[in-house]
This record gives sequence, C-alpha cells and structure tokens, in this order.
Amino acid sequence: MKTKITLLLMLFGALGVGKIMAQDSLLKHSVYVAPFVGLNSTIKAPVYGAEVGYEYRLNKHWGLTAGANIAYTQKNNPAIYDGNNGGKQAKNSKLLQNAFYAGAKYYMGKFYLAADFGYQDAYSTINHQYMGTGSSYNYGTTATNGFYQAYGIGYQMPLAKGDNIEFFAKGTNANSNTSYLIGFKYNFGLFRRK
Repeated sequence: MKTKITLLLMLFGALGVGKIMAQDSLLKHSVYVAPFVGLNSTIKAPVYGAEVGYEYRLNKHWGLTAGANIAYTQKNNPAIYDGNNGGKQAKNSKLLQNAFYAGAKYYMGKFYLAADFGYQDAYSTINHQYMGTGSSYNYGTTATNGFYQAYGIGYQMPLAKGDNIEFFAKGTNANSNTSYLIGFKYNFGLFRRK
C-alpha cells in the first residue's frame, strides 16, 4: 500500500513539475514592432501606421502591455467646403494620430483578447485649392487630445529563439475618430523565465 501511495505521489509530482516547466518556457519580457493598415470609419478613408511596445507576461494566461503608435489618414476631395473661398470643395483632409497606452492581454492557447487604454493626440489639416492654380492653402492644423481605447483579438505563433509573430485585428477610438485595423507584430523575446 505504501508503495502505491509513493508511486502515486511521484506521478503527481512529475506532472506538476511538467506543468511548471511548460509555464517557465514562456517569455517573461518582450518588445515588439507592429505595422498596421485599416479604415478610419469616421472620415471613411484608409489609415496606416505602426506601433512599438513592451509586454510583460505574468503567466500562461495574462500579459501586461505598454506602447505607442502613430497612424496617418488622408482623404482626397472630402465633403468639406470653404465658405471663405466661394464654397469650393477641399483638396484633401489629413489626420495624424499618436497614442501612448497601457493594457492587458488574456491568452487562450495561441489566441488572445486585448484591451488598451491611454492618451492620444490628433492633428488635422484641411487643404483647399486656390481657384485656377495648382497650389493649395489651409487655415492651419487643428490639434485635439483625448482618451484612447482599443479592443482586439490576435493569434500568436512562436518562432525560433523565443521570438513570436502575432496577427491581430482591433478597433480603436479617440478624439471622435474610430478606426478598424489589421496587422502583425514581431515580438523580440528578451529573457526566459528562470
């Protein structure tokens, strides 16, 4: 009877060590770069940009993130008219956004859910064309700032030497602009858990 109990305890101990070893193979720290493209649904124009960030992996299911991104949108011939110049339609509208954020990821195997919250600046310029010329003018750049939020899903694939590549889709909202983005992240693993 003592032999059976001892063997059973050794089996449970081996399974427990296997689980701990599997969790220890996770990268604790990583930095990432992520290009993305999408649609700014507020002004109905394409958006593209990039983000850089850091992830601290708490355990098998949770990771904490912090990062910054920049996004650019341009729409030619928007439905904006200059009342000071005979009601002429604008040549283009440009929007530059940059955000600083922190968030969390919840992993379910290789899939994850993510949420980020932070601060965003947005710079908007509307260019009008002079009548009869190829040159344009504007009334300056309008700057706004506000609360940034992003929610997304992703899939993470491990690569050699602890690096990962992730494919993601997310929706962002700040400064009265909503964007839907897709992209990929390349995570550079820094340290393995000890």
